[in-house]
Amino acid sequence: MRLLIVIFFLLSFSFSKEICLDFSEVDLEDPYVKKAVIQKLEQYAMESGFTLTCTESSKRIKVFVNYSEKAISISARQRVSTYIFSLNIRIGSESFSSSVPYSLPSGALAELPRRKALEEIMKRLKLPIIKYFSEIYLGKTKI
Repeated sequence: MRLLIVIFFLLSFSFSKEICLDFSEVDLEDPYVKKAVIQKLEQYAMESGFTLTCTESSKRIKVFVNYSEKAISISARQRVSTYIFSLNIRIGSESFSSSVPYSLPSGALAELPRRKALEEIMKRLKLPIIKYFSEIYLGKTKI
């Protein structure tokens, strides 16, 4: 049984296509946002069937990422308590974006609500991005 599983994984890797996600243009001021977005996009490409390799024979796709945070609510103490976190990802010629509100009820939570907002955005964008990568994999979409 274990041998069959090993053979299956070896065959799946031998038939996978190579892709190179070029993150050289991604220059975000927040290192956590940059790291989280890059990791998720690489994961989504692998879930679509690609092997991540940057060689001469692999397809190269440029990735651009922008994010913004806007204050939308002020507390009674004149402190900003609610924000909208917006993320825009452009992969090749296709663009994906989403926005999620988050609030900071107290200073004790620090970055947790903001990071959860980023995770929620990436969950929302997962299926459209995987669909786009799958279309590239199947040759339906040109880069």
